[in-house]
Amino acid sequence: MIRELLRKYDIRLNKSLGQHFLSDAGQLKKIAGAASLTKDDIVLEVGTGIGTLTKYLAEKAGFVVSVELDKKLIPAAKEYLKDFDNVELVNDDIMKCNIPKLLAAHPGYKHKKVVANVPYYITTPLITLLIGSKAKFGSIVMTIQDEVAQRIVSEPGRKQYGSFTVYVNYYTKPEIKFRIPNSAFVPPPEVGSAVIRLNILDKPSVKAKDERLFFRVVRAAFNQRRKMLKNALEAANIKWPAGSDIDGKRRGETLSIEEFAKLADSV
Repeated sequence: MIRELLRKYDIRLNKSLGQHFLSDAGQLKKIAGAASLTKDDIVLEVGTGIGTLTKYLAEKAGFVVSVELDKKLIPAAKEYLKDFDNVELVNDDIMKCNIPKLLAAHPGYKHKKVVANVPYYITTPLITLLIGSKAKFGSIVMTIQDEVAQRIVSEPGRKQYGSFTVYVNYYTKPEIKFRIPNSAFVPPPEVGSAVIRLNILDKPSVKAKDERLFFRVVRAAFNQRRKMLKNALEAANIKWPAGSDIDGKRRGETLSIEEFAKLADSV
């Protein structure tokens, strides 16, 4: 069906946009299932493609607002989704959209959720945007590069552990749901893929007196990964706190998120 629609509408996949369409029905159903959708939910889908995942979302959710950057795909998606009256297709750049306004046009739903199959190069900025969105989502289910998924769930002391790990775990509880074989995509990507679910917390996972200072300390620690923690902070013009319980000879990647909060509070 995907290849037929691509031919019918003379759609050529744009590698510069990172277009790899997920064509395996079993994998698409698993993604929709990972979102735990009900008719009380309104879903923001990022990356409509031609609507293959949108279909399964629309079957389970109350309403789906699906955003697609490539305008050439919209006619094919409209045909594929012609039997669904609970879907709005939006041709726009998600990074520039007024997301709360898009969802507010369809009131009456108890929960807001995100499901996304996006080009992997926008994964980090998109997750950051969605976590901080005033739309106040309850969860985000996203197909991302397996390497990034491993970074998000990494433990302190591992090479994948970094400032993005701390950021995501500060605001959400992440879980890798499953991995998707390259053969499930058209065309197959050159990297591994995983589906991750981020359950957005009602309040941050740790309590920091000054959130801005907390993240400033985290960034400083990881910007100078090879330096001792004390030297890394001072290189960022953050004075090492006298009498800190944290050993300044440690490296930033060894600190847990709780220890980062403790250190920031003592600065």
